[in-house]
Amino acid sequence: MNTPIRSFQIAALGLDLLHQTRLKLASSLLLAERMDVTLAAWSGQRVDLLVLSLDHAASTAALADARALGVPTLLIARRFSATAPGQLPHGATVRDINEQLSTLLLRAPETADVVQGTPLLMQLARHDAQPAGLHLLQRGGMTLLVDPATRSIALPAATTLAEVAAQLDDATWSLTAIDAETFRHQYAYRLPQRHSFEALFFCIARHRPELMPAPAAQASLQLRQWPDLSADDVPGTWLLAIARLHARPWRATALASACRMPQDTVQSLFSAALASGLALTQDAPVPPSPPRAETNDSRFFSWVARRFGLTLFQGAAS
Repeated sequence: MNTPIRSFQIAALGLDLLHQTRLKLASSLLLAERMDVTLAAWSGQRVDLLVLSLDHAASTAALADARALGVPTLLIARRFSATAPGQLPHGATVRDINEQLSTLLLRAPETADVVQGTPLLMQLARHDAQPAGLHLLQRGGMTLLVDPATRSIALPAATTLAEVAAQLDDATWSLTAIDAETFRHQYAYRLPQRHSFEALFFCIARHRPELMPAPAAQASLQLRQWPDLSADDVPGTWLLAIARLHARPWRATALASACRMPQDTVQSLFSAALASGLALTQDAPVPPSPPRAETNDSRFFSWVARRFGLTLFQGAAS
């Protein structure tokens, strides 16, 4: 599975034409590392990185502003005689700039860089949350909309849920409440994709399971309805487990054994069901699964397989 593309926003100030061109080339090369960079002029905004020429007249004030905002910097100056972390001499090559960008954007996050606790998007999307109105979330070059009324999020056409999941716990997400008319006129054409909260939580369970709250170890669980998922949202290996959870209650250990899946994966499914509000939990013991599926279950599982283009019972027939 490919690593999701991460989005970053870089601002620049004081660069001459040569360094501006080299910065653009160096940024475009980051796509090979699954990093999508948007370049902008610096105007005091919060970004992932500021590339600043210390030879520019406004560099001192810009550097102070960046440090006050906690924005990392890549400094270019004639007085630098050699490359150092966060510093490049005047005339730096495309390769020099590319290596610095990669290192600075992907460096290990410090305490202020990572959200402690539940990420903002997950707080807004939880089934027991009651946010009012529409919420615009922005981070670097990524923008999305949370719509509690329809229990969905709106994304740009080229953005996937996996890419959103990759950036969930970043501390630089900003939240803006907007009304329906503002969304319709300013953002609807930019955010044409719609995904349900259910699809979001199952995607997080797949790509970022460490962010999901752990379910109670002994609780049994059943899905109240089939999750609103497409064939691209879940691995084929998850479908049998989801179908069994839809048919009747299970405990995680029993379901993992019945579906021959790692228990950690089943726990992630349970977490997604609980967070999205699809879970019917029971405290009573759940009887062990029968050695053979009943006819009705087989018919239901076969329907699931046809829907997702799989053959779940081929092994049993051979």
